[in-house]
Amino acid sequence: MIKREDYQYLRKLDDFKFLSIQEFDKLVGQMELRKAPKGHVLFFEGDKRERLFLVTSGYFKIEQTDQSGSFIYTDFIRHGTIFPYGGLFTDATYHFSVVAMTEVSFYYLPREVFEQFSLGNPKQMLHLYSKLSRLLELHELRVRNLITSSASARVTQSLALLLVEMGENGDTLPFQLTTTDIANMSGTTRETVSHVMRTLRQDNRIISNNKYLTFLDKDYFLQYTT
Repeated sequence: MIKREDYQYLRKLDDFKFLSIQEFDKLVGQMELRKAPKGHVLFFEGDKRERLFLVTSGYFKIEQTDQSGSFIYTDFIRHGTIFPYGGLFTDATYHFSVVAMTEVSFYYLPREVFEQFSLGNPKQMLHLYSKLSRLLELHELRVRNLITSSASARVTQSLALLLVEMGENGDTLPFQLTTTDIANMSGTTRETVSHVMRTLRQDNRIISNNKYLTFLDKDYFLQYTT
């Protein structure tokens, strides 16, 4: 059962505001709020795509591997976000796995009902298209940055994108980040990441405390995002 204050909060979100009251009430009637600890797996790649998720606090990590298992795609999901948008109206299964990077709270909602109501609402579809376009812009930026031949530059660019997307409360990332995570994001090795991080620390660009990264020179990193 959704509390009154939760109902009012959800109704104001862009993802729901274009639905009629009847549609919204039906959707909310099938939503549930959950909390989970760090390390909780929300779903695995290949699981049946039955639900969408609205993160209200905390952060999740996306992981996707290729058929050989040698390539790992890594991305992060922040609170205030419904996901996954990729595959809406088309996919029968999730094409990546999701694990909690911190303690998290989230709503889950029925994917089929949300898609049904969205398809019959031009304003809702325009909103979804806008969100997908924004996601595409971010991925295009990542692809552009990853095709550079310099592995060191790829590491720095990946950190810069994390700063833009996740550094919402000051200059420190809100979750722990390992050298493996950074290597997966930048398409390079842990050894290269360690070398770049050491140089960034020596140049007073960044510091790491218990795997929490703090950006000391934001302007230096932001030049990699334009």
